[in-house]
Amino acid sequence: MYFNDEVDWSEVFREHISRPSLADPRNPRRSAYVTTMAFLEAGLQEIDDQLSGRSHRSRDELAGARLTRDIVVRRAAALVAGLPFAVHVGEGAFKDRWPGNGGMANFFMCLIKYTCTAPRWGLFLDYGPRRVLAELPRVSKGELDLTDLITKIATHDLRMRIRLARYWLFQLSLTIDAKWRAVATKAYRELLEAYSTRWEPVYEEGLRLLAARFRPGITARKLSSMVSAQTSGFAQHIAGTGDDRRDDQDLFVMSVQALIYAALDPGDERGITDALREILA
Repeated sequence: MYFNDEVDWSEVFREHISRPSLADPRNPRRSAYVTTMAFLEAGLQEIDDQLSGRSHRSRDELAGARLTRDIVVRRAAALVAGLPFAVHVGEGAFKDRWPGNGGMANFFMCLIKYTCTAPRWGLFLDYGPRRVLAELPRVSKGELDLTDLITKIATHDLRMRIRLARYWLFQLSLTIDAKWRAVATKAYRELLEAYSTRWEPVYEEGLRLLAARFRPGITARKLSSMVSAQTSGFAQHIAGTGDDRRDDQDLFVMSVQALIYAALDPGDERGITDALREILA
């Protein structure tokens, strides 16, 4: 199992775990840290399986709670079975980290924060910007249409953001605790902020390669935040309603294209499509 040791988990989980040292990657007792992370990874994998329909658990076993301490403990035991050193992931170890009547609520808070920084989401956040930066030189040479590139990346990002929104809707439905909800919402905002930050240099490089400029008042930061908010809104709507039709995705892609083109200044009272076509020609 790989955990992101660059994150200071003891600080991230501080108020939601009995002893922050149990989540410290630098803890001399590596097994204590691995135990903590195994519980969180088990919870994340269980949610993933239930959302994707891969879960083998019956409705009676889930009993409406969908994520119980017993389910997490059993899943964690399966995760650590092949490790070369002993890792104790029984119910006692779970209660040691998240004790008392509020133990599961605190576990959910840690699970939300863990989800935000899980390596798989880092790969998701990096895909779009990395792909666009690689393809922009082809756009500037006229080998690839800018609209086609936007369509490809926007469709991918929407699909991944729908999955992310389903994670959040799932986990928020596990409890109505106001404090936990605030933690989840804050963590979600932090993840979207990270998404926007990654796109700033992409828009700046696009302006340079295409010899274009933004309209007055528009910056790479502002456009990045606007596209992120638009994607998030579509994703949450689709995740909440389950209405994932092809024509809705096409409408979303067109809205992203329109937003990007509207942010560009064509100059000389021309349309942005004509201006870009002239630049690339």
